[in-house]
Amino acid sequence: MKVWDLSTGRLAFSLPTSPKSINIVAFSPDGKFLASAGMQQTVEIWDLDTKRARTLTGHTQEITSLVFSADGRLLASAGRDKTVRFWDLKTGSVVRTLDNLGAEINSLALSPDGKLLAAANADKTVRLWEFSTGVPLQTLRGHSDEVLKVAFSPDGQLLASASSDRSVKIWDIKSGTELGRLRGGSEKVNGVTFSSDGRWIISASEDGSMTVSTTTGTLMATLVPVANSDDWLVVTPDGLFDGSPDSWNLLLWRFGGDTFNALPVEAYFNEFYYPGVLADIFGGKDPKAPQDIAQKDRRQPRVAIALSGNSTGKIATREVTIKLEITDAEPDKQHALGCGARDLRLFRNGLLVKTWPDDVLKGASKRTVEATIPVIAGENRLSVYAFNNDNIKSGDASLSLSGADNLKRMGTAYVLAIGVEQYENPQYDLHYPVADATEMGGQLKDQQERIGRYNPIVTISLFNAEATRANILLALKRLAGSDLGPLPATAPRTLAKINQAQPEDAVIIYFSGHGAADHDRFYLIPHDLGYRGARTNLEGFKMILAHSISDRDLEGALKDLEANQILLLIDACKSGQALKAEEQRRGPMNTRGLAQLAYEKGMYILTASQSDEVAFESEKLKHSYLAYALLEDGIKKGLADLDGDRQILLQEWFAYATEHVPQIRRDRNKGSKELIEDEPDEQKVQRPRVFYTRQGGAERLIIAKVGNGNSQ
Repeated sequence: MKVWDLSTGRLAFSLPTSPKSINIVAFSPDGKFLASAGMQQTVEIWDLDTKRARTLTGHTQEITSLVFSADGRLLASAGRDKTVRFWDLKTGSVVRTLDNLGAEINSLALSPDGKLLAAANADKTVRLWEFSTGVPLQTLRGHSDEVLKVAFSPDGQLLASASSDRSVKIWDIKSGTELGRLRGGSEKVNGVTFSSDGRWIISASEDGSMTVSTTTGTLMATLVPVANSDDWLVVTPDGLFDGSPDSWNLLLWRFGGDTFNALPVEAYFNEFYYPGVLADIFGGKDPKAPQDIAQKDRRQPRVAIALSGNSTGKIATREVTIKLEITDAEPDKQHALGCGARDLRLFRNGLLVKTWPDDVLKGASKRTVEATIPVIAGENRLSVYAFNNDNIKSGDASLSLSGADNLKRMGTAYVLAIGVEQYENPQYDLHYPVADATEMGGQLKDQQERIGRYNPIVTISLFNAEATRANILLALKRLAGSDLGPLPATAPRTLAKINQAQPEDAVIIYFSGHGAADHDRFYLIPHDLGYRGARTNLEGFKMILAHSISDRDLEGALKDLEANQILLLIDACKSGQALKAEEQRRGPMNTRGLAQLAYEKGMYILTASQSDEVAFESEKLKHSYLAYALLEDGIKKGLADLDGDRQILLQEWFAYATEHVPQIRRDRNKGSKELIEDEPDEQKVQRPRVFYTRQGGAERLIIAKVGNGNSQ
């Protein structure tokens, strides 16, 4: 047996194996003991402190279920010998045995108040007893095959039973009447449970699917199994869906009940793709698919991808040329012209490499474009898609290349640290952005040199007067390779250290200074903010925005950046607005916005606050709240090492900051003087915001190592 730490997902410890298979385990209410049973017909009670077990004997056949009493003094066990046995855990003796009337028992459940015990039986029934006395109360009949699982609702008023007849029945405990029937998957229903708030019933079937239904029997969503894969897919009865990208190809749109009258998932993607649909269902939002679907051109352009030339086998050159062929749809009875093709996108290993915006065909029915791209050692999975003139996505075309070992390259880590505390207009001055940016750049450089994943570590610092709009955008464009010419005479010499980032590299961008939100846009305010008047002047605010760096500017500067890891940390007021856009969904959508670009490039973004919140800095801490959480507590004290393995992964670093920054404000010394970018408001809370969809990368990217040289 293995015991796992739920907070970290890691193995806590293992217990000795049983000579025969184990069917069931159960924790005692106080968490001190673990009971296990199965084919060997005995119950093992494990003390989790000493890792030693006691054995309870008495059953004559396989044991299928274990339930502790609410006070932890008794344990009920049941199985194939058609009995329920109650054990006194202090003495280890049987205090009561219940005869299940000749029926094998598949599972037990105890009501939330500890008064009722329910058994799911092989004779198609559910039997209820009074737990304290063992007195039988009633038998529930209605399933047409054996009952495999039972579960009580949190309020103890309802009971759900799952059966081999592929259904879940809902029972009223008081009257014993059947209130509803839920259809499970295509096979027997093995599991059933209520949500903690009692609003939902979740069932699991032999075919690997799970369903989410209301307690009145309305199906809300089905979790579809994806065989031999970590991919996942959720669909609602009216067609809304969410899932991992590789699972989308399991969906087809069928019309008129005709199996062969179908369109691929892309044809209605914009109308029915609903990221977070399951979370919204659990949140009570009751998402609905559109009823009146716009009359769009559902025809798709066709795309193809091939390697230019006659290369075969592993690629040994750093660059290759890729040919992309785009073909318009043929005119038909409803359409006198083709569907068009626009906004072509090329990806490597799921990350955006290159885009061709707007009309790709240029008036032709077929066109070929070429792109020269770097090849990395190992797998290079290339994929490409486009959109028609009504934003209907094409199917994906793919090409797999293998880079030879001679292409292995140690990646470079670029750390661009920007801090603005002295502004062109002194009325906007801050106190700690330069200290924060200096410390961020230094810590990340030192840590990455210790880790050894990247070499060299190139730190570029832009502070105060050097952190102008032009210089910040030039630094980003040099990283992206879109402006590698000679530096302007006014540009800081440190920008000469920047080369175009490569696919093996890491790019970390940290900005500390003022931020602003206006309507649906976010702005980084550089040193040269373009206004020298009073802060109270509304026209001055408009002038500042005109001289600032918008989220669209960031999107444009970063769109050609290609790196293995891209981190963007924005330590500024209202910075959560950078992740907002008119189109809130993230996926293969033909939309603009920094968050959409982050989705396509696998970027990791941490903002200091939500879109309507200020970002605080503290005289006592000598840092902004976010920088203090990330650097002083997170890295230096090692508190961001959430699983205790002496290394801080990106996922842990961001998670620690989002949890700890609001706590700093709540726990701060009331006598300290807070310096904020807005009028002080004691009720305001600063809550950082995190965005990333590339889960695997976050789990692998090591930010820091704990101990052996870290200051305390």
